[in-house]
Amino acid sequence: MLPMSTLQVGIATVDCTPRPGLPLLGNFRDDYAARGVHDPLSAKAVVFADAHGGKAAFLSVDACLLDRSNVARIREVIAAGCDVPPAHVLVHATHTHSGPATTDVLDFGVDLAPFRVDIDAFLSKAASAVVAASGCLEPASLAVGYATEDRISFNRRLRRKDGTTQMNWEALWPDFDPEDVVEAWGGTDPQVTCLAIEHGGRPAAGVVNFGLHPAILAGDNWLYSADYPGYLAESLRRTIGSGFTCLLANGCCGNVNHVDYRDRAQGRGYQMTQRVGYMLGAAAREAINARTPVAADRVTISSERVSLERIKIGDEKRRWCEKVLDEARRNPPKGTVDGLPDSYYASTLLRMYHKQHEPDAVEVTVLRVGEAALVGLPGECFCELGLRIKERSPARHTLVAGLCNDAIGYIPSRESFPQGGYEPLPGSTFYEAGADERLVASALAQLGRLFSA
Repeated sequence: MLPMSTLQVGIATVDCTPRPGLPLLGNFRDDYAARGVHDPLSAKAVVFADAHGGKAAFLSVDACLLDRSNVARIREVIAAGCDVPPAHVLVHATHTHSGPATTDVLDFGVDLAPFRVDIDAFLSKAASAVVAASGCLEPASLAVGYATEDRISFNRRLRRKDGTTQMNWEALWPDFDPEDVVEAWGGTDPQVTCLAIEHGGRPAAGVVNFGLHPAILAGDNWLYSADYPGYLAESLRRTIGSGFTCLLANGCCGNVNHVDYRDRAQGRGYQMTQRVGYMLGAAAREAINARTPVAADRVTISSERVSLERIKIGDEKRRWCEKVLDEARRNPPKGTVDGLPDSYYASTLLRMYHKQHEPDAVEVTVLRVGEAALVGLPGECFCELGLRIKERSPARHTLVAGLCNDAIGYIPSRESFPQGGYEPLPGSTFYEAGADERLVASALAQLGRLFSA
């Protein structure tokens, strides 16, 4: 029998949808300005507090990317508004490609200077969810449930008969031939995990962990939208109750999206976001129904700075970059629904060239609540990273989320570099092969320390 829970939990949601006109982030466009709102963008927070003074928060924000300066600003606002220690806040971007640009870490050529006040307001509003959650703590218990959903996520890296790599979104292009594809280079993680927070024996909120790119709405959409995470939350509100709060902890989805290359009839758009969100919602509800109680007497958090070696850019590549950018000034590239033009890579590689000899230090965080752990990795990590951590974690229950506390580009597996394709390309990733292993090692070492007592 589990001991009586001494945990207190606060839950809060704020609408942080900005005014139309801010640039969207996630795709290369001619015109980045959002033209309106399809569905609201939210920031959702849970604050955990134990009887010994331990206190930590998980904040999930409907944004494509939140870099380290964005996270610093969010933590600064939280520190001024409540007693949750700033370093004890795990900040997660759901990765919707239909949210406002908060950072220029990806050099899409957008000048964010005119929007700094709006960006700060968006970040401050998101931070206020933690402040609100900290102010409404009440006794709670935890439970964890699992389900499987293997119909909505696909490894997007396809191995062709000639050994080259093709991205699965090209299946939506007229000249795509599925007969050229042998198989995907890797798999997916179909596990749906829900960390349920119960008040009075009833589920009041759930952290849903599943890895899938929210890029169903791409460069042909100009409305703010949470993408499928919005419909996931809607489906759970409709089936559990209007007061239920769903926080997505998007898993390691760097090489996973919704596109089945064998089905040309699928596509994009709001119907697809609803289909994916509601199917995931059904699995999340199944996980909640199957939940079992977990001990929740301790709240602790650990964080490490992990050193990563940057990719080296040679002088010949630098000259190529300068030539491409010179041409782009004369003939600006057109927007693209998928992929990025050479001018993006040229600009990004030049930025990388000037910092290539300075190792980066990125944050990996582990939040322990009783028998459950939430691992926060920075960047768009391949699904294999999350699988490795979950397989070797000493915690009874382990959730792994990407895009936490920073935006550092793709973190491919070491094996993917010789395969080629979009994600291991310099400019899509900024670090030498092996960065994945360093992040996994840090997460496992921290899990070992937190769960050794």
